[in-house]
Amino acid sequence: MESYLFGSWVISKALALSYFIAFLSLSTQVLGLFGSRGILSIDHLLNLLDKELGVSRIRHFPSVFWLASGDFTLKAACLIGMLASSLALLGFSQSWMLLLCWLLYLSFCSCGQVFLSYQWDNLLLELGLIGLFFAPFAIEWIPYASYAIHPMIFALVWLLLFKLMFSSGLVKLTNKDPDWKNLTALRYHYWTQPLPTPLAWFADKLPLPLQKLSCALMFVIEIAVPFLIFIPGLASFSGALALILLQVLIILSGNFAFFNLITLGMCLSVIPDRFWIFTDTSWILPVGVSTEIAVAVLVILLPGNLFWIFKTAFEKSQSLDFMLPWMRALYPFRITNPYGLFAVMTKTRPEIVLEGSNDNNTWLEYEFKHKPTKLSHRPTLIAPFQPRLDWQMWFAALEGFNENLWLQNLATRLLDECPEVQELFKHDPFEGKSPKFMRFVKYQYHFSNWEELKNTGHWWKRDHFSMYSPVFERDEEP
Repeated sequence: MESYLFGSWVISKALALSYFIAFLSLSTQVLGLFGSRGILSIDHLLNLLDKELGVSRIRHFPSVFWLASGDFTLKAACLIGMLASSLALLGFSQSWMLLLCWLLYLSFCSCGQVFLSYQWDNLLLELGLIGLFFAPFAIEWIPYASYAIHPMIFALVWLLLFKLMFSSGLVKLTNKDPDWKNLTALRYHYWTQPLPTPLAWFADKLPLPLQKLSCALMFVIEIAVPFLIFIPGLASFSGALALILLQVLIILSGNFAFFNLITLGMCLSVIPDRFWIFTDTSWILPVGVSTEIAVAVLVILLPGNLFWIFKTAFEKSQSLDFMLPWMRALYPFRITNPYGLFAVMTKTRPEIVLEGSNDNNTWLEYEFKHKPTKLSHRPTLIAPFQPRLDWQMWFAALEGFNENLWLQNLATRLLDECPEVQELFKHDPFEGKSPKFMRFVKYQYHFSNWEELKNTGHWWKRDHFSMYSPVFERDEEP
């Protein structure tokens, strides 16, 4: 009988660390994104929802910000989340601290609109709910220690890992993208992904046969290897190593926030104790959750996980549609979610460039911190931090202006000289002052080649594509 004491410790600490990084990353952007003068003000949103939904607003948008949603509250929520996750990491009342983290992060995700709708936000909340039952709800101090996780709760962690990996691989095939099926998708992936790393520039230059081999290995790891999770011993150990290798390669070639950190924690939890180099387990306490509670949690969460796995594998099947009302009821709490990044490979890289002018003739560019604007901007390695404005600009470029009217809010805040929004940029060509005109322009970007990088120092090259938005003019009236 395999034991997973070290796996219990690793997944408990990985969850707490992921919460800390998520709140830390959000704290540096929260006022610019969601403050009273932010791009998508949470206070303004809740006022609208209060008028539209009445008493049902809390059920559809569960959030502590219904009590207060001012700038101080948003900033305090991030700081409290960082404190609670730190205490959970250090071993103080783990379940209570993780519950506080879950409630605060759910509150942000419920109101964060496009800026908090990423798959890793859902993954953190889904694992976070399971994590409430890693330890008993007790006021205690067990420095750096943790509890052994109940086998049924552990099964939910492994099922979540299986769903995440299996769905991520299978969705690429069920969407019938020919570039995934003929293994040529990596020709595009490295330079079209939202925020590539410096290594991605070099990986893009690999020969096509090697890229095809890499794509084939990815499918094996994402679709076949996850089944090894449930086979104790050498099989689960080997499967965990393969999954970890994939995560490391993704981290090196792309910035996907804390997504890979959470996944690595789940992968390490699969490794049985006999494969760890440690032998002392005295700092890992016995199971602290009763079987009755574990069974109840399993009964609530298992059907949703099986539903999404089945729907990914058999997309057109309607045999489980009777569960849709139950899934819709759970949706606001993000406790059972579908996954699958890059189901359809993007084959171009449109980028939106924000420009300002005082004469409607000479236009100057605003430079983002991490997304490419200047051609000499070297790709950065910033994960697990996530610059959410930079990320959302990538999605907006794939659609039209009418599908992304929040960009009008962005321009308005800059015309109003809002310092919280200005801080989201690396360089403001007007040094904090409002230009008279603003516009969004679309370009097509591509990685440069070896000669271009050597001769010009440019990591990128681009071609003008079209105007993306109308020209916005500053209102001179008070």
